[in-house]
Amino acid sequence: MSRIHHSNDNPAELFGEENARAEALISENKLPEAAKTLVEIVELDSENYRAYCNIGIIAWMRSAWEDAYGMFMKAVSIKPDYSDGLINLFDASLKLHRAAEIVPLLEIALRMDPQSEEIKTIRDAIVREGEGIYKSERGLHIGLHNPRIDEAQALLDEGKINLAMEKFLIINDEEGPSAKVFSGLGIVSYYQKRYSDAFALFVEAIKLNPVSRDDFINLLDAAKMCDKVNEAKEVFKVYRKNFPSLEAISRDFEI
Repeated sequence: MSRIHHSNDNPAELFGEENARAEALISENKLPEAAKTLVEIVELDSENYRAYCNIGIIAWMRSAWEDAYGMFMKAVSIKPDYSDGLINLFDASLKLHRAAEIVPLLEIALRMDPQSEEIKTIRDAIVREGEGIYKSERGLHIGLHNPRIDEAQALLDEGKINLAMEKFLIINDEEGPSAKVFSGLGIVSYYQKRYSDAFALFVEAIKLNPVSRDDFINLLDAAKMCDKVNEAKEVFKVYRKNFPSLEAISRDFEI
């Protein structure tokens, strides 16, 4: 999930207290209450960039990626050097495969604030890496939005295992290998008690997205059921060296 940035309180900021209250509600996952407060703010102040950014955060948490992108874009259109909005917009652009579109906005922000190292780093990464930005650690962590995969995942979440498997297989045949597809099929195999198959599928998912902690945990769970725990630990060791974010689950692998 995207790293979400909230603004620091500014005593001179219009509706600062109300935004802070909404942000606290968001942190408590009380999204309807937060949304109500934010809508009230923008009804009174249509230029409240912080409120639009917070509405974008709610959309992001609800997996409404296009809406989130639009709200973050609205926020930075009002305040072009708004770093929180730009950082969230970057994450949304990674999700929607639209990173190149935001480069001009980053350029404007840097002209206004040349000392913003984080914005400069993001701008430079997009320009330097091109399509490779989606394979960066941050890009892999966020993942590209694919509505068909979301539909298959929803079936899986509803316990419709066979329908989910069928949809994942069709996506794989028509769109090619995908970490999310391999992961979904791995979960299907686990539910079907085909633990060795699940283990192999999670390995394939990890090859395509080595920063997915969920896939590593699923790999370990499958390994415990098919006597491959040592193999799972070795897989984890290999990727842990290159991806520091995996350190968060090292205890699970007793490393």
